Amino acid sequence: MYILYGFSNCTDGKYNELMSGKNISILRPDQKYHGLLIKGLAANGADIKCFSGLPINRELTKKLFIREKDETENGVYFHYYKTINLPVFRHISIFLGAFFGVLKAKKRKDTYIICDCLNISNAYGMMLASKIKKIPIITIVTDIPDMMYGEGITRKFANRFFGSVNGFILLTDAMNQKVNRNAKPNIVLEGHIDSSLKPDKTGEKTEVITGIKQIIYAGSVMEMYGIKNLVEGFLLANIDNCKLIIYGGGDYADALKKAAKEYSGIEYMGVKENSEIVEAEQAAALLINPRPTAPEYTKYSFPSKNMEYMASGTPLLTTKLPGMPEEYYPYVYILEDETPIGISDKLREIFSEDFEKRNELGIKARKFVFENKSNIIQAKKIIEFLESEI
Repeated sequence: MYILYGFSNCTDGKYNELMSGKNISILRPDQKYHGLLIKGLAANGADIKCFSGLPINRELTKKLFIREKDETENGVYFHYYKTINLPVFRHISIFLGAFFGVLKAKKRKDTYIICDCLNISNAYGMMLASKIKKIPIITIVTDIPDMMYGEGITRKFANRFFGSVNGFILLTDAMNQKVNRNAKPNIVLEGHIDSSLKPDKTGEKTEVITGIKQIIYAGSVMEMYGIKNLVEGFLLANIDNCKLIIYGGGDYADALKKAAKEYSGIEYMGVKENSEIVEAEQAAALLINPRPTAPEYTKYSFPSKNMEYMASGTPLLTTKLPGMPEEYYPYVYILEDETPIGISDKLREIFSEDFEKRNELGIKARKFVFENKSNIIQAKKIIEFLESEI
């Protein structure tokens, strides 16, 4: 299978080069998502050529003309468009680069185009070229344009684009009703984990070594994501030898700094490298995602953080987010009451269980995601979908 893959990302090496010295310590979610998926497709035997305008804008560099050499990483070829680094001209450059890039690409019997719908300029260029060359085009939808772009023209272009593709790769079932109005073939794959980073669980938990039970939250520290309720619930629980450790940045950061000074059981770590966070997650007693379930957007997103948490082998407490399929429920603790009192009660319930029982749930969760949700396994499902449905 030959796949022409369109997005706004690059090789990991190029990404590190572009972001060097830019005070960006967190890997962009789309760089991680598409990078792992491309590796998974290649591992399943697909021949892949990537098309990208690169994750560059005026905030990252003042260079007017962007020219980066094409490169190959792990057998995957990356073609980077030459772009003019000005708002409107950049979009025109990317559109033309995508259009002519696909036109010039070799076409085989089993050729498909996969593109990120959120990169509108790239997606439209690839889509128009696909019609000329009669290559099926499938789009990956990781977010709903209606919710991202308001009533602007970008939203109209995105929705019009959906009517022109041959199929969809979606994160949740609810997405299908929102974007796939013509009932095109689709597959729901809520996300994937890196199959090469299977955690080593030979080391002991902090709880075993020091007696301190560590609860960790790592992500955006926004009040809208339930962080205030989490802090209040933890304090209400008043569990002996227990700490709440929070990583990330957001609008609740100042309040967390204040809480950490006032209460010895709370530690706010700020933004850290992902490798440091993963190591801490593996040593923790419990990982938590308190995100409220009421907002409409939760129907259209899968909490990728939950999958990372589960891969750590540490038990997870999460709200029953609509975008999380029920097949996950047996492998996590479910928070039904999202209020501080509800969080407090659930934490006390969890830590009333002995260590072995809690640890076993984490081990089962890790086994589940590695056996069913790795980037190689999810990519294989995409290949089978293309071969049978498109």
